[in-house]
Amino acid sequence: MYQISWTEFSKKDYQNLDGSQKLLIDKSLNRIRQKGMLAGQPLQGNLKACNKLKHRKAGLRIIFTEEAGKIQIIQIVAIGKRSDHAVYKIATDRLNDEV
Repeated sequence: MYQISWTEFSKKDYQNLDGSQKLLIDKSLNRIRQKGMLAGQPLQGNLKACNKLKHRKAGLRIIFTEEAGKIQIIQIVAIGKRSDHAVYKIATDRLNDEV
């Protein structure tokens, strides 16, 4: 079983969701806890170290990665809508800020 860690920003992403969106995300977080990086689909380009889980109906994406140097800890990078690839741009910016 994997542990979930949050960045300051991804925690705010989650808190800004409405109740029904949180229920969907909670189900995805449980899947990530069970499967780690095997959950979701791998991303490419600047986010090649990340995976995504998506909720098509709600338009939400969770972007997550394995914490560097830590076994079985998955960090949630961003949660948001795909519109204009916004969630991917946000995730890239957040990962670049960590470096």
